Formats: sequence, C-alpha cells, structure tokens
Amino acid sequence: MGIVNSVMGFFGFGSGESAPKESAPKPRPAAPKPRRSADMSEIVTLDPENYSDAREVASHFRSGVPVIVNIGSMSEADAKRMLDFMIGLKEGLEGHLRRVTPKVFLLSPQNVAVTDADPDEDEPEDLMQ
Repeated sequence: MGIVNSVMGFFGFGSGESAPKESAPKPRPAAPKPRRSADMSEIVTLDPENYSDAREVASHFRSGVPVIVNIGSMSEADAKRMLDFMIGLKEGLEGHLRRVTPKVFLLSPQNVAVTDADPDEDEPEDLMQ
C-alpha cells in the first residue's frame, strides 16, 4: 500500500501523511557542441554494412562533422532504411544531404557550406530514386 499512498499523496488525496520528497530530475547530458566552420578540418567516410551502423553515422553528424556514407555494400532494404534515417537526421538537425553517386551520400551539418556544379540541393523525394 506504500505505492498507493505515495501516489495519492502526490496528487493531494493523501490522508495527511506527507508524501516522500522526490529528488529533482537529473539533467540530461548536453549534446556535444557542434563545431564551427572555422575549425572544420574533418570529414568522416563510412561504409556501413547494415542498418545497425546508423548509430555511428548519427554520432558523427550530431557532433558537427560532415559524413560521407557509402551504402553500396548494404542490402537494398537496409540501404533504404539508412537513407530514410539520414533524411530524418538532416531534417531534425537542419543539415544538408547530397547524393554524390547513386550509392554515396554526403550528410553535412547546417554550418557547413557545400558547393558543387548543381546549386539545387536534392530533395528527399529525389534521393529515394
């Protein structure tokens, strides 16, 4: 009955007993600070073999490092999942995703400018083809 009394006390329905004090929620660890373009000196190239390697792609991208991802050695189903995942990263962290070759993509953070002969950035629908 201790849990029931605790819950009732928390919502103010207790029998006058003071509910146990709850500790303050622990703050979430801060995400790594994105690097500024002035000190950008790294691009990571990854050749994932299956979708479980998506975590490594996200880790580099979240820390502000551009990532070249070659999905050529993945199965078609995993390659589509990886591409969907990279599109989600791009949208969620306001980055850029460019197709370099049919199976190679450049995922770059918002603060990294990428220039090429074609100034139009690929739209997600174009990347899926």
